[in-house]
Amino acid sequence: MKRFGITAAVVLSLGFVSTGKADAQITYGYTAPANGGIVSSQSYYVPGAVKTYNSFYNPYTGAVQNQVYSSNMYGQTYSRGYGYNPWNGAGYNYRLYQPNYFAPVYGGYNYGFRRW
Repeated sequence: MKRFGITAAVVLSLGFVSTGKADAQITYGYTAPANGGIVSSQSYYVPGAVKTYNSFYNPYTGAVQNQVYSSNMYGQTYSRGYGYNPWNGAGYNYRLYQPNYFAPVYGGYNYGFRRW
């Protein structure tokens, strides 16, 4: 019980001496097995914006897929992703950006092969 009291006092004192501003942020994430691999996702919510990271990794084949998506209340969206399969050398990446609700999306896709 004594350790709990000391820990609570230290945490409380650090909370009062912090000089940084605390932003309201909600974080949600998970990691789970799926489709013979490992899927993970992490989302960050702040007032007026959201950012999400998704990834898939297959430890048996080495295949990797990652994607990040972010948007805010002004209509700006950004998405980027890539994937790679070391067994056949196939890979892709993309980057898409929309500066506001009315502007068209620009960016592009790139597909290719890496041979060792």
